[in-house]
Amino acid sequence: MTTPVMALIIYDMDVAFIDGKSSLVGQSFWDKPILPYLAAFFILMIHWLKFTEINHSLKNTDSNHLLITFIYFFLLCLYPYFEMNIEFTSRDAQSRALFTAAWGLMGVFAYWNLHYAFKNNLVKKKFHINRVNALKREILADPIVALVCIPIAFVSLEVWIIAMVVLIPVTNVIMFRISKKRRHI
Repeated sequence: MTTPVMALIIYDMDVAFIDGKSSLVGQSFWDKPILPYLAAFFILMIHWLKFTEINHSLKNTDSNHLLITFIYFFLLCLYPYFEMNIEFTSRDAQSRALFTAAWGLMGVFAYWNLHYAFKNNLVKKKFHINRVNALKREILADPIVALVCIPIAFVSLEVWIIAMVVLIPVTNVIMFRISKKRRHI
């Protein structure tokens, strides 16, 4: 069932007719810029690794946790679309802001997934509190940076790209230092 959907996403096919010929052949994967596909893959891989670490540490779950997880999966599935779309619409400020908002929401639900599971005693005892706090810090950096970058998306493309690239490691370092100062580490 998912194979035709994935084929359409990968090939990004347009079936319009141009000059009496179908443009289907001209719209293959190789005509597209590869950067958005690679970026989406690596970001999804990072989120997937964090998600599996959290969910492999669950001893049980409840309906609220499942709902949070399903919304997170929905945003995770939308992310490649926004990532691939941003390559073609990056000059549009609203498109950049929407991409940033989707990325931030994905981080919010990832954080909420972990926080809810830990707070409601759904995780196994062997999942150490220090690892939970480290994961929360890593996950929370995305929505914080997204919140800052949504208004920056309306400034310019270059400023937005620089902010997206620079603010993530800066936020992680700041959050790590705050945690260390509060002796959470």
